[in-house]
Amino acid sequence: MARVVFHNKVGGSETLEAAAGRPLMEVLTAHGIPVNAVITTLNGKIVPEETTIVGEHDIIELRQVRHYDLDVTRRPATTVYGTPDPIYTKSILFDTQGRLERRVEQFDENSFVRFVEETFVQGVLSHGVLQEGDNVVIGLSGGRDSVAFLKLLERTKHRLPAFTMTSVTITGLPDWEEPATFAAARASAEALGIDQAIVDASDIERVFKLRRPFVSAMNEVVGGDRSHLNMVVGHQVLRRMLEDHAERIGAGTVAFGFNADDLVASMVTWITSGFRMGGIPVRQIGALRYIFPLYRIPKKELTIYLELVAPELNRQGTPGRFTTGPQERSMAYAMADHLYGLWPGIDYYLFESFSTMQRYMFPLVEEKCRVCEGVYVAQEGVRNPVDICDVCDFFARQEFA
Repeated sequence: MARVVFHNKVGGSETLEAAAGRPLMEVLTAHGIPVNAVITTLNGKIVPEETTIVGEHDIIELRQVRHYDLDVTRRPATTVYGTPDPIYTKSILFDTQGRLERRVEQFDENSFVRFVEETFVQGVLSHGVLQEGDNVVIGLSGGRDSVAFLKLLERTKHRLPAFTMTSVTITGLPDWEEPATFAAARASAEALGIDQAIVDASDIERVFKLRRPFVSAMNEVVGGDRSHLNMVVGHQVLRRMLEDHAERIGAGTVAFGFNADDLVASMVTWITSGFRMGGIPVRQIGALRYIFPLYRIPKKELTIYLELVAPELNRQGTPGRFTTGPQERSMAYAMADHLYGLWPGIDYYLFESFSTMQRYMFPLVEEKCRVCEGVYVAQEGVRNPVDICDVCDFFARQEFA
C-alpha cells in the first residue's frame, strides 16, 4: 500500500490520501501543498514531483523547505455564517494585526441578490465613482458585465447620485454583432429608458483614418503573425470610440464594465510587465474621467446575479475569433482565479494598496495621438512613438492607415 507523508516545518507530520497510479502533482494540489514548498523522496531517493507517479508499495516523503506554517493557507481559522439552501458562499480572508481568519457567509437567492446590489452601491459611493450631475457614456456590448451593470443601475438607481447616461454599442466586427449579445444590449438599454447609440465600422475608419475596411484590417491581424495583438487593438478601438462619442455629446465620464477579476488580471499583467496603468476604480486621463463601477464584484457573482434577476439576458453567444486573446491573457486570468482561491477577497487588499501606490509612483505622462486624437499614457523604460498611440502606430506600420 502506498504511503505519502508530508513533514511540515512546525514539527508535524501528516499522511496524505494518495491512491496508487495517481500523479504526485495531483496529490500536492489536492492537499494545498505548493510544489515549490517541498523536496520529495521516493523510497529514500530525491525525485522530481512533476514526473513521479504514486506506486502501490512506494514510501514517498515530502519535506517542507522553508520555515513557515503552511496550514495558514491549507486550514485557516474559519467562521461560517450559514443559511438554509445556500446557492453561493462568499469567503474573505481577513488579516487583523497579522492574525488570519477566513469568514464565510452563505447566501440563498434573495440574500445573494441583496448582497450584490449592496456591494455595488457601497463600492460606487465609497470612492465617488458616480457623482452628482455626471454625464456618463457606457460601453454596452451586450456581454454579461455591461448588461449586469445596467440591471444593477435599474434596481439601485434610487440610492445613487443623479446622473445622465448614454449607452454606446460598437459594431464593425462579426463578434461585436453576434445576434444574442446584440439583443441583450438593446433590451438592457430599453429597460432603463436610456439612449443607445450605435457606432459602426465607418465611424471607426473615420477616427483611425483607415485606408481600408476595418474588418479587412482586423482579419489580417488575426490571420497574421501579429495575432497576439488582436485584443489589444480591439480594446483600444472600443475605448477610443467611446471617447469620441463622449466628446461629441459633451460627456465628461466614460464607464467601463470591467469586473473585479478583470482588474486583478490586469494587475497581474501590470506587475509582471511593468506596463503602466491608471488608478482603480477612478482615473483621470486628459479631459475625461474613467470609472469602473463593477470593480468590487467578480465575474462569477455577476453571472449568478444576472441569472437570478434577468435570466433572459444571460443567454449569450460564445466568443469569436476577434474576441479571443493570446495565451498570456489566459494565464493572467488563471492566475487571478488561483489568487482568489488562495486568498479569498484579495481584490479588496490589492485595490486599496494600488490606490496608495498611485500616490508615490511617477506622475503619469500624457500624450495626444495626432491620428485618432485619443489621450494615452506614455510608458516608462520603453520607446514611445512620438505623438501617436500604439494602435495608430501599428495601423500605420501595417499600412492600414
